[in-house]
Order: sequence, then C-alpha cells, then structure tokens
Amino acid sequence: MLNYMVQVYAFLIKNNRRTIEAIPEQYKIPVSEYLAKQVEEV
Repeated sequence: MLNYMVQVYAFLIKNNRRTIEAIPEQYKIPVSEYLAKQVEEV
C-alpha cells in the first residue's frame, strides 16, 4: 500500500494538485526520494 500511495502523491505533486507540505508526514520522505529518482533517470 505504501508504494502505491507514494506513486499517487508523486503524481499529484508533479501535476500541481498537491504540494509536498500538504501530504501526510509519513509520505514526505518516500515521495521526495521517488521524485528525485525519477529526475535522475531522465
């Protein structure tokens, strides 16, 4: 479940529907790492 929600929050942040500050505390670091990994792959 955690991995799924990380992807959902990352999608929302990338599409300007949410900010990293607006998501639940437990997801901030995993989502940040997920987004950073996507930037590194490009």
